[in-house]
Amino acid sequence: MARINSKKAPNGKRILLVDDQEDYRIVTQTLLEREGYEVYTASNGIEAIELVKQQHFDLVLLDYFMPGGMTGEEVVQEIRKFNEYIQVILQTGYSGEHPPRDMMRALDIQGYHDKSDGPEKLLLWVDVGLKSAYTVQMLYKSRQGLKYILEITPELHKIQMVENLLQGILLQVTGLLGIVNSFLAVLPEEADTIDNISTSDIFIAMLEEGTNLEIRAATGKFSDNSPIERSLEGSKIRKIKDALIKTEVYLSNECSIIPLVVGETALGIIYLEQNDIRPEDVELVNIFANQAAAAIQNAYLYSTATIDKLTGVYVRSFFIQQLMREIRASFRQKSPLSLILLDIDYLKQINDTAGHLGGDQALSIMGSTLKKSTRVNDIVGRYGGDEFIILLPNTPLENVHNITERIYENLQGCHVEGHFGSIPIQCSMGACGLKIQDFEHGNIPQPYTQSYLEEIAKLLIDRADKMLYQAKKNGRSCAVIEQSYI
Repeated sequence: MARINSKKAPNGKRILLVDDQEDYRIVTQTLLEREGYEVYTASNGIEAIELVKQQHFDLVLLDYFMPGGMTGEEVVQEIRKFNEYIQVILQTGYSGEHPPRDMMRALDIQGYHDKSDGPEKLLLWVDVGLKSAYTVQMLYKSRQGLKYILEITPELHKIQMVENLLQGILLQVTGLLGIVNSFLAVLPEEADTIDNISTSDIFIAMLEEGTNLEIRAATGKFSDNSPIERSLEGSKIRKIKDALIKTEVYLSNECSIIPLVVGETALGIIYLEQNDIRPEDVELVNIFANQAAAAIQNAYLYSTATIDKLTGVYVRSFFIQQLMREIRASFRQKSPLSLILLDIDYLKQINDTAGHLGGDQALSIMGSTLKKSTRVNDIVGRYGGDEFIILLPNTPLENVHNITERIYENLQGCHVEGHFGSIPIQCSMGACGLKIQDFEHGNIPQPYTQSYLEEIAKLLIDRADKMLYQAKKNGRSCAVIEQSYI
C-alpha cells in the first residue's frame, strides 16, 4: 500500500505507454507517475510511431495485440527503421504468442511482460528497460562525443593566433556542455611553459607567489577577465592548483576543473562554474583537453616565431610572407587589396621625456590599438622601430578610411606619462591599393613569378610610404589615402 499512497519525486525519465484499452492506460499511467516517471500515452501503433518520431522517450511499453490496427511486433519493426536505440518492452494479456526469448531476439527489444503478472512485475521490467536505456544512451553519447572531438581536432591544430585559439577552445567546451559561466586560464608565455617544466616545479613557485594563471578567454560573469584571485574564493583556487598538480579532472557539485597538460608541461586550466560532466565522460573530456593543450603549445611556438612580443603584432619577416601570399591571391581571385603604413608621431620625444620604458609602452599601446581596430582577416605587422604596416585583403581603397577613422577613434585617450605630464599617442598614416582590373594583362607573367610578386609588394610599400610622407608634411596625426590604384 505504501507504493500506492506515496508519490516519488520526478526522476526525469520519460515513458511512452501504448495500449488500446483505456482503463489499462489510466491505471498503468497512474502507477508509473507515482514512481516519478513522466508518462505519455497512445491508443494505437500509428499514434505511437508519430510520437516516437517527434519526441525523446527512454522506454516504450507496447501492447502486443491491438485489434483493428498494427500489432506490437509491427510497431517495433517500423520504429526500428528510424530509431535503433529506443528501448521497448512488449506487454501481452494473451498466451500463445511467439516464445518471449525468440521475440526479444528477433525484434531487439528489452522485455516481454505478461499483464497478468501484476504491477510489481511490470515495475521490475520498467527498471530493467530504463537501465538498458541508460547504458545505450551513454554509449551513444560517448560515440558522438568522440566523433565531435575527432571532427574539431583539425580546427584546433590550424595555424592561428593564441587568443583566437583559446577563445575557440572555451566556446567548444561551453557550447557542448551548455555552460554559461566559465574561463580558460593559462600560465604566462614568458614563464617558459613550453620548455618541459614539470608541474611540480611550476607549482612550488605558484604556491609561493600566487596562482600566476592569467584568464585569457571567458564567458558569462567571468567575461571581464579579472584576475583569478578576485574571481574565485580561496578554496576553489586551491582546487585548481590541486587539479593541475595531479593532472586530473576535478568534479564537484559547484564546478568542474579541466587541466591542460602536455606531458609534464602545465599550460593552464578550463574552469566551468557548474558540473555538467558525468564521471563516465571524464575520459572523453581528457581526450579533448589533451588535444587542446597540444594545440595551445603549438600556437605558443608559432607565436614565438611570428609575433613581436612588445607590440603583439606580426614581425616584419612574417608580415612580408603574408603580403606575398595575399598579392598572389588578389591576382588569382581578381580582388582588390589595400595597404596602410603607419608611423607613431614624435616617438623620439616620448623616449626623451618618458624614457625608453615610456616609448615601449607607446609601441605596445599602438600594437593593441591596431589589432582592436582591424578585422580578423586583416594582417598587422611591425615594419620598423616606430612604423607599423596593415594589409587589408579584399578591401577597395574607398573603404580604407573606415579603418583609419577607427584607429584614430580608438587612440583617443591613449597616453603615456612623461616628466612633464601626459603625452598623447598619435600617428600618421599613408595608404594605397592594388586592383587587378587596372593591370595590362599582357604585362602579367603566367604563372606569377616570385620576382614579379616581390616587385608588386615593393611598389605597394613604396606608394604607401609616399602617402605617409605626405601625411607628415600635412602636419601629422592624419591619414593620406592615394586616390588611384597602382
